[in-house]
Amino acid sequence: MIEIENKIFLKKKFDFEKLKEFGFSFENNIYVYTEDFLNSNFKAVIEISDVLKGKVIDNLSNEEYMPLRIESFDGDYVCSVRKAYKDILKRIADICCTDVFFADDQANRITKFIDETYGVKPDFPWKDHNGVFRHLDNNKWFSLIMYVSLDALLKNGDNRKLNIINLKIDTSKRDELYEIDGIYPAFHMNHKMWISVVLDDIISDEKVMELVTCSFDLTK
Repeated sequence: MIEIENKIFLKKKFDFEKLKEFGFSFENNIYVYTEDFLNSNFKAVIEISDVLKGKVIDNLSNEEYMPLRIESFDGDYVCSVRKAYKDILKRIADICCTDVFFADDQANRITKFIDETYGVKPDFPWKDHNGVFRHLDNNKWFSLIMYVSLDALLKNGDNRKLNIINLKIDTSKRDELYEIDGIYPAFHMNHKMWISVVLDDIISDEKVMELVTCSFDLTK
């Protein structure tokens, strides 16, 4: 299945006042926007709450237009529907959103803390969603925020994707840290000296920031 909305809004933050100005209604704690397109043959329905959901309705049948999401459906007509829907989503993103560094709110709060404390912003050496934080004087890493599936991290079959932060630790405290829900052996780094912390608010910002400070000091 093609993920359309997530690719467009992955690193965007909504301005809810601008959503209202754009034409979203607010119903049952959900922002809702509808727009007919392609000569009113189709209707885009966008809902924003904790997550963004979107669908395209075939106005003739009044049913969801499923070929939109099936990759093997690549004929001219389906592609024209897909492009028109994407154009609506991109217009919403351009008008109602600001750019952020990462997908998850906590990742962006921690990024702000790092910038305010150390004057360091992430760089993206792999041109993807993974950002490195480096010491200004020696260019050494002290943290890495990645966008991975829980299955990649935990091998638990959960394909939900989220941000994690890799941090260097005092190895004498490793076992103690592993007792904390949300802290795991580092993804794609040395398990003895680094940990991965899930940035889904299961651990407080204060605790994550404490670990960032420790990693900064250990990597000087």
